Amino acid sequence: MKTIKLNDYNQIADFINNADYHSASYLYKLPQAHEDVEDKIRQAIVDPGVFAHVDDQEQIIMLILAFKYEEEKYKVVGPFLRTDVAPNVTEFQSLFESLAQSKPKTTNFNFSFEETEQTFLQFMKDIQSSYSFTDYHLITTQDVGEIEHAQNITNYHPAYYRSFCKLHENTFKHDVMTADEIIDSLDENNHLFVFMSEGLLKGYVYLQVYEHKKNAEIKYFSSHSDYRLMGIAFDLLTHALHFAFSTYDINKIYFKIRSKNTTLVERFNELGFNINYEYKKFKYVASHI
Repeated sequence: MKTIKLNDYNQIADFINNADYHSASYLYKLPQAHEDVEDKIRQAIVDPGVFAHVDDQEQIIMLILAFKYEEEKYKVVGPFLRTDVAPNVTEFQSLFESLAQSKPKTTNFNFSFEETEQTFLQFMKDIQSSYSFTDYHLITTQDVGEIEHAQNITNYHPAYYRSFCKLHENTFKHDVMTADEIIDSLDENNHLFVFMSEGLLKGYVYLQVYEHKKNAEIKYFSSHSDYRLMGIAFDLLTHALHFAFSTYDINKIYFKIRSKNTTLVERFNELGFNINYEYKKFKYVASHI
């Protein structure tokens, strides 16, 4: 068995389509649309490269790739295994090291695995990656009613533009809608609520409604760091839930939160949210080992 770099898109795509993916990181980063998949894979071929273990007949046994999202920062997708091959920690480590050693030691390689559904802990331990945080995907089906401080929450107004942009850009850095994109999207199904107090914008929540699917999503929300632990975020979320359930014919609302604190996540039970699924995030940086 040897390690090689693959450059043939069709060979890579065919293997992924027929492979065992139960140990694959960032599996959901492979888009469903064929054109998007092809574009992502072709970019990965160029940078950082697609690496594979092959047998004596040059048949692929295991494959790994990564998607670049910032300079020296990648999301690792894989490993994908031939269906007649059992997951092997040592082989995974060897293959990943081929990928990692092709880039500077300061490069960040990020992993994401679905808790309870995937095997990953031993893989992460052996390459000495570190746990970063967990993305919790929550769901609720109930309206918890109006809030006490409803007078502090209002629809977005252009007068709040600078404050909203600054808070959004300081909170969300990668793979997100920009503040301008959010504002431009506002219509009967996309709503931006802000929490105003003492003439200051102290928080916001952006709600997207898909009435044809009978659901909605709290896409972004944040409160200013100077006013945390004052109930602002919960007031905004409660308002968005009540508005969505009372205004539209929907039966569920989705919401994602990123945290290391399971106790904090459990607090969202007070708003009727339950964990739908969760993704554990890990990071590998050679220079940190």
